[in-house]
Amino acid sequence: MNDAAVFGTVLTPAQILQLAGDGNASKATLGQFAFGGGWYSAIYFANTGTSSVSFPISFTGDKGLPLNIPSISGSSTTITLAPGASTKIEAPNVGSLEEGYVSMVLPIGVTGYGVFRQSVPGATDQEAVVPLSYAGASNQTLVYDETNSTTTAVAIVNPSSVVATVTITVEDVNGNVIGTSSPPIMLQPFNKTEAVLRMLPGLSGMEGNQGIANFSVSSGDVVVLGLRAKGLALTSIPAVNQKQLSDFTGEPFF
Repeated sequence: MNDAAVFGTVLTPAQILQLAGDGNASKATLGQFAFGGGWYSAIYFANTGTSSVSFPISFTGDKGLPLNIPSISGSSTTITLAPGASTKIEAPNVGSLEEGYVSMVLPIGVTGYGVFRQSVPGATDQEAVVPLSYAGASNQTLVYDETNSTTTAVAIVNPSSVVATVTITVEDVNGNVIGTSSPPIMLQPFNKTEAVLRMLPGLSGMEGNQGIANFSVSSGDVVVLGLRAKGLALTSIPAVNQKQLSDFTGEPFF
């Protein structure tokens, strides 16, 4: 028995279900949220469950400071959704560029995703749908393709309270290592950075190749969001958590 609590009033059935769900809530991150300077972002949520839920959501800038979102008049809010209800938070393309990421704790039954939209004068707007990442990973992997004049960009988030040293290893289609970030990327607690992947020191060998990129930290967590661009076309690349399991002999397997 743990997490015992005493309440000064009788809880409703909905509140009891909410507390039960909170015990199994998932910490999720949207690794890039940019607005202004030609960019629009939004994040959508839906409650697929049978009970009302409430959950916190917060926006953090690249340097770990609160990121103010005009539509919610602040950097954080609490979302309440009835069964089957949905909502979104938007950040229009107004003013100079602001960048950061989104953190949330999603109760069971709540799902969501992000949307980016880039506006370039004289061209049709380009939009990408972006999946949420779930916290608790010390290693993430994404598949890249730098052939045919495509470009891979990444947003890398340290959602933990300790300094994260992120090592990036790039492999080709045959599994040969063709680059390692040198030096590794140092991210202060709750900080984020973004870059064109092949432009990082040590990773130029991925240009013209395709394969996988591994992002790992020795302590703390890492959240990675990939973006693929070809000309003005834009889409997202999901990163996969690589969590080692162990069998009874102690040998790791996936």
